[in-house]
Order: sequence, then structure tokens, then C-alpha cells
Amino acid sequence: MTEKTFASKMRRSTLATVASVLLSVVFLSPGSLFALDNVDVGKLEQHFKNRYGVYLPGGFTVKVVKVKDSDMKGFKEGGYQVGFPDGNSRTYPFFVSRDSRFLIMGSAPTVKVDEMEETGVEGMRRGFLAAESGQVPILVSGDGKTIMVGNLENLDEDPAAATARKISLENVPSKGDPKAQVTVVEYSDFQCGYCARAAGQIADLLKDYKGKVKVFYKQFPLSFHKWAEEASIASLCVYDQSNEKFWKFHDAIFEKQREIKVADAKETLSGIARGLGVDMKKYNECVKSEKAKRRVASDVEEGRSIGISGTPTFVVDGFVISGGANMKAIRNAVDYRLSLSSEK
Repeated sequence: MTEKTFASKMRRSTLATVASVLLSVVFLSPGSLFALDNVDVGKLEQHFKNRYGVYLPGGFTVKVVKVKDSDMKGFKEGGYQVGFPDGNSRTYPFFVSRDSRFLIMGSAPTVKVDEMEETGVEGMRRGFLAAESGQVPILVSGDGKTIMVGNLENLDEDPAAATARKISLENVPSKGDPKAQVTVVEYSDFQCGYCARAAGQIADLLKDYKGKVKVFYKQFPLSFHKWAEEASIASLCVYDQSNEKFWKFHDAIFEKQREIKVADAKETLSGIARGLGVDMKKYNECVKSEKAKRRVASDVEEGRSIGISGTPTFVVDGFVISGGANMKAIRNAVDYRLSLSSEK
């Protein structure tokens, strides 16, 4: 198993822990792990090897690091620093009980009380459990004693319409007939390989549903993509001069995606813009502005408000289509919305 695969396994384990609002507890050997609250590092490391060693490549190393008191009563927290044969390392958090009996892998989910909001239902507020692996929506009772995982759904409201109202389509790059019956909004990242693949599929969608579908492009650069935000900003600066040139810029970035490096991203993006006949004085002023950066951040915040966490994600008339560029699901959603229009 590679470092990436093992990390994925650990993330899934942590998210499952959060989603169930239960902590998966492992019993340690009866021997004391503490001497006056001092962790027996050797025993903890041996336990990790026995429990997870079969999932790791030969030659891995493990070291307990950063052990300290935890905010969770009765536990200390620390991390297993795992070294991989290729020289990389990664730290996996854990909690260990002060009475030496239990080990919990993963980081503790936290509820930000100051960010809880009213639902409109008496005695019920909504918020998120925040963990390293993501955010899980929760509902909390008024007395704070009960937490339920999930969202509160209003049976008197069209969920798609509620989502659509959160999406602003003002001053956003678009393609297709402005009077088309169905609106498809894509939240995308210029450094995302799946997004590059989706670009061609959306072109086919517009061709197959000519006059019936219009597509809007929203920025959603992921934090671990090092030049994605820069590309988002640059694309909006091109769009400010021409919607048509934006789409040519969009296509060119995805065509050159694998060639672009962090070190030369600015120069490459500028060269693409220059080749499209963009006014470079305005372009350069724009890419340096805080306004352009805020526009990208606004798209990301909007996407998160409707539950988006990865790219590409498509929203068809307010229906969020999960699973990336799931074109079958997207086309099914388009067909469904068209059928509603024909019924009316």
C-alpha cells in the first residue's frame, strides 16, 4: 500500500468516526502505558505496528510525537509520525486515555458554538462538526444534549429552488442560449484533472441540448493546487474584457494544464491572455487587485454554502450533482427539468 492509499484509508476512517458522532476505541494491552501520566512511547509505537503495519510498505518507520494534555477530559493527544520508504512522512493524530486503557485514532471533531445558527424550528440549531477530513452538517437540540448528523429539510419548500437562490449568476462567464430553459452551473478548478476532462463533455452537452441549456462557470480553486487560485483570478480578468475570450482562455489553460508549473504559472497565464488580444495593461492591473481575489473567494464561499467540497461539481437548476463530472446524472437532471417545462 502506498503513502497516498494509506492516507486515504486513514481519512475515510476519521470521517466515518465523525459522521457517526462516535469514537472508535481500541483496547490496549493491560500493561500500564503511564507512569505518573508519562506515556510509554515504545508500547504505543508497537501497537501501531501491530494494528496498521500490514497496510504499510516494507521499511516504514513510526514515531510518537507531540504528546500533550487534551481538551477532551480523560485523554492525552499526540501523533504517529510515519516515515515512508520514498523519504516522505505524515503524522496521524491520536488520543490515549489517562488510565492507559484506550486509544482513539483520528482528530476530535469540534463544534464551533459561535457559528451555530437558528433553523426556524423551535429548539433546534444547525452547524458543523469540523475535523481534519472535512465538515459534517449537524443539528443540535436547544438544551445542547442531543446532536443529530444531517440537514433539516423543509417539506414546504422546493430544495432545488432553495439552492438556486444561493447562487449568483450576475457577472459570471456563461455559454449557451441566454433564454435556455435549464441552467447548469459548474464549480471548477483550473488545476484539476477531472475538470479538464469535463470541459470537453460540457461542450458536447451544449451541442446535444442546443438552445435548451446554458452553462455558467464558477471558480472553486482547491487549496492544495498551488497555481489554481492564480488561474482563477487571471480568468476573471480576461472575462472582464470579453466573455468569448474567457472561454478561449479557459480551454487553453486546460490544454496546457500538465505543462504549467508553479514557478512559471504567472508568465504562462499572461502569455495566453496576450495571445488572445487582451488589453494587457488592464489585465495586469486586475490580477494584482484585491477585488479580483475577493471575487474568487466569493465563488468558493458560495459553493461551500450549498455543500460543495470538491471539483468539478455541477448544479442543474438547483440540483447539486455529486460524483464529479457524472455526465449521465447531469443529463438525467437536464432531461427531468425539461420534462417539467413541457408539462407546464
